[in-house]
Amino acid sequence: MDTLKRYHPVHVTLHWLVALGIFINLYIGIFVFPQRGRGGSVLGIPMQAFHMAVGITILVLLLVRFVLRYTIKRPGDATAGYRFLDILAKVVHYGLYLSVFTVTVVGLVHSLQTQSFQMAFLGARPEFNGPPPGFNNAQPGFNPPAPGESPNRPGGRPPGGFGFRSPLLLIHRLTAYLVALLLGIHILAALYHQFIRRDNLFARMWYGSR
Repeated sequence: MDTLKRYHPVHVTLHWLVALGIFINLYIGIFVFPQRGRGGSVLGIPMQAFHMAVGITILVLLLVRFVLRYTIKRPGDATAGYRFLDILAKVVHYGLYLSVFTVTVVGLVHSLQTQSFQMAFLGARPEFNGPPPGFNNAQPGFNPPAPGESPNRPGGRPPGGFGFRSPLLLIHRLTAYLVALLLGIHILAALYHQFIRRDNLFARMWYGSR
């Protein structure tokens, strides 16, 4: 294992696809939704549906990558030159796996509870007989729709979806911030290896001769 200089091309492809998906969904979730709500579209796809589709794709790719991590040979762990930094790198690495898995699963469960998934991908019509599971309609500002009225109208749900009347939505957003923090540390560590230690770490996670 230690004789390998690069990750297998399958690992490389999965790594960068997951990274791209994470960047896209972090940007949408942290910067776009709070400003514009769930309106708008990406490539002709409604913004909320696009966010969910990217999240589901990330989850599938993450599970595949986790399985292949233990079935395809890979290089040995890189060292930062200090035991503490090596331990921190492992904590951040596995923390990223766990937090990305958590944020996508919680987001998927929340979308199923609120029927957003069913309406976006299964053509279901909204059915509303009270607040979705996990919501609290006792808080001010929650205005249940009349029978047959879409819950997506203004006031039908928490403004922009970030009223945090759903514990799952709060967990989803806080975990997204954790993902952003760990991702930032991961990027700084990669830059440290590449430009301070000069061990050409980037080449390990790119295509080329093994």
